[in-house]
Amino acid sequence: MEIPIMNCGNQGIPKKMLAWQMYGAGMENFGVNDQPVEIPVPEIKDDELLVKIDAIGLCFSDVKLIRAGEEHPRVISKNLKEDPVIPGHEAVMTIVKVGSKIDPKFKAGQRFIIQADIYVKGQGFAYGYAINGGMAQYSVIDQRVLNGDEGCYLLPLDAGTPAAIAALMEPWTCVQAAYMIEYRNTPKKGGKVLIAAAPGNNKIYEAGELLKKAAPAEVKALNLSAPAVEKLTAELGKAVTVINAVPENERFDDIFICDVTNHELGEKLGKLGARNAMISFIGSYNDEKWSFDVGSIHYEGWYYQGAEGSNLSAAYGRNFRSALKPGGTCWLPGGAGAMGQMHTQMAVESPNGPSRIIVSDMDDARIENVKRLLADTIKARGIEFKTLNPGKMTPQEFEQALHDFAPEGYDDIIMLVPVVPVLNQSASFLKTDGLMNIFAGIPAGKEGELNVKGIAAGGRRFIGSSGSKTAHLRHTLELAETGKLKPVTALAAIGGMRALKEGLESVIAAKFPGKTVIFPSCEDMPLTPVSHITDLDDAIADTLGDDGFYTAETEKKLLEKYCNCNK
Repeated sequence: MEIPIMNCGNQGIPKKMLAWQMYGAGMENFGVNDQPVEIPVPEIKDDELLVKIDAIGLCFSDVKLIRAGEEHPRVISKNLKEDPVIPGHEAVMTIVKVGSKIDPKFKAGQRFIIQADIYVKGQGFAYGYAINGGMAQYSVIDQRVLNGDEGCYLLPLDAGTPAAIAALMEPWTCVQAAYMIEYRNTPKKGGKVLIAAAPGNNKIYEAGELLKKAAPAEVKALNLSAPAVEKLTAELGKAVTVINAVPENERFDDIFICDVTNHELGEKLGKLGARNAMISFIGSYNDEKWSFDVGSIHYEGWYYQGAEGSNLSAAYGRNFRSALKPGGTCWLPGGAGAMGQMHTQMAVESPNGPSRIIVSDMDDARIENVKRLLADTIKARGIEFKTLNPGKMTPQEFEQALHDFAPEGYDDIIMLVPVVPVLNQSASFLKTDGLMNIFAGIPAGKEGELNVKGIAAGGRRFIGSSGSKTAHLRHTLELAETGKLKPVTALAAIGGMRALKEGLESVIAAKFPGKTVIFPSCEDMPLTPVSHITDLDDAIADTLGDDGFYTAETEKKLLEKYCNCNK
């Protein structure tokens, strides 16, 4: 069954549509001659839905995808020139056609947002990466989306939520999910374990209760003495396999690096983690920096922890958190950028959040925007709030200002700049039991320098997350629809379909202090900062809220003027 497209009169579904296809790596291979291409509106199978894309948010992840092309780990096309992909994962959509074998609960006219991290039998099929996404006027929703590992990856959208605001739910969810990471605080049950020491180590190590209860399926030991292996075998009730060299093609769920002072050996061992691996430094370590795979902390969920002594289980549980420390001191490098602003807003608005916050950013306009948006809440909560622009200070002045604000270091550092040297510098400001959340997506395999003694003896922790789960998106949607979250504060620019590439270039240049949203059905709407939205139509000023923010009426007026279906 079909219905007329929302705001599109009685035209129904056209034969052709505009889409931004990716034909290879690099922005020059995105679209044709810097324009979207005209392709047939796809036909659907009996078990599929056809949806109209009402709005699509632009994300720096889209930029990373386009730059990487086939090399991006989420792309399954082997030849984008012949099998192009349509990016776009922050999508808002309306059903316009329903396959004959689809569950009757799905009806034309229903609106949804999509959880893009789609898995089927453990295999990833991300929307906008492996499945054609929302940078098109229409999209096909198939059974991978409707019946994946988490069930249906479509979430119903309240009728009163403007599409531009709904397009902000996914990035807001990624921010929310960064503080809801569910790490293990025990070794993996039935997992694969590596216990390694330096050559000649004669120390006896205890498995401890947590490792014994985990009953690992396989345990390998490197450079442990015979008495140490015998003790672990007796404690664990299973044979420990002795190996003579660092494994090259194996991955482990739990790795214990015991009193290794040779950083080259320790660094090799610390990079053998499986997905969501826990890597523990046990014993005594020098006050020095080692090279860690900081990208895999973000993308693979690796977690580095440690404890002094000889009990392997002792590393689990200390400073075990992902939320900001209540009443603590927090630093947000890059905290006034498009995503950084959301993190700063969360830190300021959380009733159990930090009491002292410092934001550093290289752009004064973005800094002033954050201060303006959050001024009332900062005052109401009594937060000590400070901003810094390191581009206008010498490195020495910047570091001194950071030290003066938190002489003992920071409880939380939210890393919003995907630059390894910035991460290296920032990590040195963590206090004992401090936590760095590596939110910015430094590529897996990229290495940064972290103090290993700070991890083992000081309880310093480094965490990260990529994407979110459906439950996280549902949580964010509920917060927004009940008024507990004001997502509109992140909306910085809007535009039409032909302005999409210009919008991505603006994301690269950090032109706007927030998120950009595109309306695919509004082909010729110019890319416009929200601060100048009244330039698009004289009547728009009357539609804005009392606080000057974008509303449903604003969107209605824009669609009446620019939606091509109305012309």
